[in-house]
Amino acid sequence: MLYTDHMDHRYKKFYEVAKYKSFSAAALALGKSQPAITLAIGSLERSLGVKLFERNRYDVELTKEGKLVLESATKILKEDALLHKKLSKLITHQSRHIGIIDSIAYLLYSSAKDSNILSGLEIMVDNSKKIISDLLTDKIDLGLITGQPGYVPKDIKVKRLHTEKFVFVSSPKLQTKDRDGGIDDWLAFNLDSTTFAHFTKQFKRLGLNVQPVFYSTSLELLKDMALSGRGTALLPFHMVKEDIASAKLIKIKTPTLTRPIWAIARKKNRSTVEDLSRQVNNLLIAANSKR
Repeated sequence: MLYTDHMDHRYKKFYEVAKYKSFSAAALALGKSQPAITLAIGSLERSLGVKLFERNRYDVELTKEGKLVLESATKILKEDALLHKKLSKLITHQSRHIGIIDSIAYLLYSSAKDSNILSGLEIMVDNSKKIISDLLTDKIDLGLITGQPGYVPKDIKVKRLHTEKFVFVSSPKLQTKDRDGGIDDWLAFNLDSTTFAHFTKQFKRLGLNVQPVFYSTSLELLKDMALSGRGTALLPFHMVKEDIASAKLIKIKTPTLTRPIWAIARKKNRSTVEDLSRQVNNLLIAANSKR
């Protein structure tokens, strides 16, 4: 299994413990200490609010909830490995290094089959804060983030792109749920993320009563949980439009919800960022307009 740096390290460790049925064997396989594995699993269990393993005398066994999480974690890790394998074929020796948030990576990858939008770009997927940090330390050449950056040096170009449309979705199993009082089962983004802060402010401004019950760094995991009827997820429209069209997910009626996308780059890469910005803008406009 190929793991990449942007994946939540707790899911990597969880996958290995489930694979080997042993904390010590997982630690050995990952080159980590056993306490590090134990702490990561404990943190993940607290984050998810469920017990993932039953500890026996000789090994560990997945709980019912653990088996559900393993299905989603396995899918996420495989898709992540496949994404990077396919993107690597598009990288040239003179490539630019670009950091992008996960939903925009999904949008770019979907369009890469029919265009050369990723030609000459080496993709690294991460959160907005890390992307800004990597740009300022010259680890990447440009970035696509959410949220307007604060102070940046004079040689950094910041350009606002089109907004990304988000929708609340849930399984048809929850279709009869009374939504008049708001959404009380939100499968949310991480508490410390730029996106969580952005949407909680937007909910307050729009008068939406939304209560989180679960937090994750992975949009794919949130989508999988919504599909399985575990709650209501707020996801980019372009990620769920096919599921809505096929009635696998039901769109919850709310006022329009959007997230701003920004491009940042060293001014010496002005031509690259202008070209990529134009293409991403076109993709966002097209994705947001499809119903």
